[in-house]
Amino acid sequence: MSSSSSTSSRRATSLLPALLLGGAACLLSSRYAGLSATDSFVSVASPAVRGRTGMRGFKEDFESWRSSLTPEERKMVQNQATGEYNKKFRKSAEFSKNLPDEKLKSFASILGKFFDTEAADYKKELERKVP
Repeated sequence: MSSSSSTSSRRATSLLPALLLGGAACLLSSRYAGLSATDSFVSVASPAVRGRTGMRGFKEDFESWRSSLTPEERKMVQNQATGEYNKKFRKSAEFSKNLPDEKLKSFASILGKFFDTEAADYKKELERKVP
């Protein structure tokens, strides 16, 4: 009988530090969840502000490109994206189908434009950082 009570006592003792650590983490996360960048000691420039305009332009271009796809092409692209990591699907004929060349070229131009603006933004950011 004493062995069962000592076993439960050991379990409770070993769980205590884990529970205290979890409680402290919850307390800290709830306390600092509402802080903004101005409330912290060290503020860092947010890269999200820089990339918002580029992402909006990309999103608009992508949405217009996507609307140019037929319903069958949209379904094919969705199925290919969903089955990307499925070995059986990757060996199927449906995975090896491609969109028409003009749609691939227009998508490539959208991606190229996005990467060009990101590269330009990156260079501007580097120039600002170097004194």
